[in-house]
Amino acid sequence: MQVLGYTHPDFRSLRDTVRWCTPARGAGGVAIAVYHRGELVVDVACGTRDRNGTPFEPGTLALSMSTGKGVMATLLHQMVDRGVLDLDAPVAKYWPEFGKNGKGAITLRQAASHRAGLYSIARVIDSSEEMFDWDHMVRVIEDMWPVHQPDTDFGYHAWTGGWIIGEVLQRQTGKTFPQLIKENLADPLELDGLYMGLPESELPRVAEFLIPKLPRKVLRGRPRSVRARVRQTASTTLRWHSAVGQFVDAMIPPGLGDVLGDPRWLTSVIPSGNGVFNARSLARLYGALSRGGALNGVRLLSAAALAEAAEDQNRRIGRVIPFPLRFKVGYMRPVSLGLRFSVARRHFDVGLPNPHAFGHFGFGGSGAWADPERELGVGIVTNCFGGRIPGDLRPVAVATATARCAERRGA
Repeated sequence: MQVLGYTHPDFRSLRDTVRWCTPARGAGGVAIAVYHRGELVVDVACGTRDRNGTPFEPGTLALSMSTGKGVMATLLHQMVDRGVLDLDAPVAKYWPEFGKNGKGAITLRQAASHRAGLYSIARVIDSSEEMFDWDHMVRVIEDMWPVHQPDTDFGYHAWTGGWIIGEVLQRQTGKTFPQLIKENLADPLELDGLYMGLPESELPRVAEFLIPKLPRKVLRGRPRSVRARVRQTASTTLRWHSAVGQFVDAMIPPGLGDVLGDPRWLTSVIPSGNGVFNARSLARLYGALSRGGALNGVRLLSAAALAEAAEDQNRRIGRVIPFPLRFKVGYMRPVSLGLRFSVARRHFDVGLPNPHAFGHFGFGGSGAWADPERELGVGIVTNCFGGRIPGDLRPVAVATATARCAERRGA
């Protein structure tokens, strides 16, 4: 299987990794990029970008779902670093209409750390097509009630957090969310593939989103009447049902499977779930964050802001995803199983080369992260749901391979 692109000799094993991440048969492709100590050491791709067999290239753009949450978090921390926003101020300070229905005391920190209790999107919209309309979703968020008392528990805000953070950023800066990405991240770092709200002119660069029939059917969700019956059952029988209901309400808005990959999905602004990136842009962004917030004379964040951004906020298993994801202020701890052990006074996390790493992953196998200990910035994008390594385990393989290469490279 042909691998396109460049690898530094010390990172040559990543060529094998990208092959393992790519389907052995059929359509689908993957791109991986790595910055180490500020240098681009991997920029490779393998497989196909569509069902016609067009090669997936290192610069190919791909829908990367929640990987964009980390990009949004970087924007948020930039504005905090510049004094434009205060993480501990109520959201309602910047967006007064948000404060009704028990939401008046919710802070930006709580919203970015999944502690606001506003994750149940399937309770408040009837169709995923509603998410194409920013102003409509702002009104939906304003009318929401928290599922639990804010800051007493946490649940993954798969969709809603993007509009909460995004609307505050827009109101306080007077600029649109795509403008903020372009002016504060893409242009300073000279990135050619970092979008949420893709310009129509860039659509030809995007790989076809190859979602299998069964996942697409599952992602269509359920009508509101069925969801109501599930919640009623959950309240009177086993707690397990409640956990399942919370997962569905938070993760699967009705009709999601029908719109994923639709051009409207790509060109709308849905900050929590429609990032369109190439691997090299993500790796360069996180390459800067892995080196104290700056790369080649371009500073994104101060050291103090970066330290606050990377601090764990949630250490327990959350309400929505039964897994200790160790959320930070907008980021998550990548590839973590939440289990620590020590050998010869060195501390490790199972599945995570560095417990201080931070970034975000997206449904289907994309992801990007910074490993400050090893000065690594890594990005992986894909248009398919598995290779010889299945689905969302592919970033685990990439994290492991890049860490090993960096350690062998030494000083």
